Amino acid sequence: MMRAFLVSHWGDDPWSRGSWSLIGRGGTPADRVTLGSAVGVRLRIAGEATHPERAGMAHGAYEKGREAGLWAADLGHRRVAVVGAGMAGLAAARQLTRLGVHTEVFEARDRLGGRTAGQDLDGFRFDLGANWLQQYAGNALARIAERLGLRTVPTDFADPMVLRGAPAPAGLDVDAQRRLAAAPADASIADVVDAWLREPAPWTPADIQRFADAEIIMDSGAPLSWLSARHGFEPGVGAGDRWIAGSYRLLVDHLARGLTVHLSSPVSHVSAGPDGVLVGGTRFDAAIVTVPVGVLKAGTLAFVPPLPQGHRDALSRLGMGRVEKVVLRFDEHFWPVSRSGYYRIHGPGAGDICEWLDASGADGVPTLVGLFAGPWLASLWNGTDADIAQRAAGIVRDAVA
Repeated sequence: MMRAFLVSHWGDDPWSRGSWSLIGRGGTPADRVTLGSAVGVRLRIAGEATHPERAGMAHGAYEKGREAGLWAADLGHRRVAVVGAGMAGLAAARQLTRLGVHTEVFEARDRLGGRTAGQDLDGFRFDLGANWLQQYAGNALARIAERLGLRTVPTDFADPMVLRGAPAPAGLDVDAQRRLAAAPADASIADVVDAWLREPAPWTPADIQRFADAEIIMDSGAPLSWLSARHGFEPGVGAGDRWIAGSYRLLVDHLARGLTVHLSSPVSHVSAGPDGVLVGGTRFDAAIVTVPVGVLKAGTLAFVPPLPQGHRDALSRLGMGRVEKVVLRFDEHFWPVSRSGYYRIHGPGAGDICEWLDASGADGVPTLVGLFAGPWLASLWNGTDADIAQRAAGIVRDAVA
């Protein structure tokens, strides 16, 4: 019996409007660099979306936040506003505060952490947002976690136990990467996959579809027809990744310690002029904006004057994927043990996919953390959170029956 649950709603969250940033057809990593370049001497956008190598990951956001903080300090600014209290915003504010710069953080939500979202459930705390310390060996947040003595647990994404469907044949991933790299600059991943399906040998169409579902749709949460063939399949998981027992909240609280943060304080305008920047009705020397791409594209945060054309063009070629998450606690451990601690279930239709982390090691209570992507989200993520959690649990039970 399920005893407790959490359900995410990143696609509907007005302060994220998706899970992480992606590159659309016609775009390149250079668009990330352009978006993150300074606008004069008083404004800069920072976050995972501006990192050309670590996009979509918490440590990428952290690195770009620190970089933006150093930029503002190096220019001699003494009063800086930071919009957003996610990883990038906290990193920027922490860097500036260390350097003696008066810094104020404005956060729309009533909590810290942005798209990290450690929440209490049934006596423990779990991540409803970012979950892993990815690319562990080179991850700056992993070094902080080590210094704090946090317990982390490895996940082998390369060896999931497939509960429904079948693993992709060896070598198919190499073939896929070759085809994507050779695609025209304006091609989408769907263009490449569709052509491949017409001449699939030596693979079967089912092999190719399962690969696309598990390795692209699950990792992106976006339509293949929108994703850039050359750059939409960005590196991420699979490099010694570890999850934090007790959630990212442990890192967030550490980074926020001693900072001035205004919660429940959405910013609607950032107005830059020769004498400073107005944020939340207060004048600062500079502003660092760390809101997600989905919020920037929605226009709920207005820049006065508008962002330069180069920034707007870069933003137009970026977008957000949607991957939703559940955390389910049970009275009994009814699923098989996986040596990797990870599971995959292919859904009923093309693009329907979910993957599961066995998080029972957090505190000994049988716990599954599920990630869902693809067209079936439209039907699965309907009704109450209890409805969604029951549907998700039913998918696992059916797969192991």
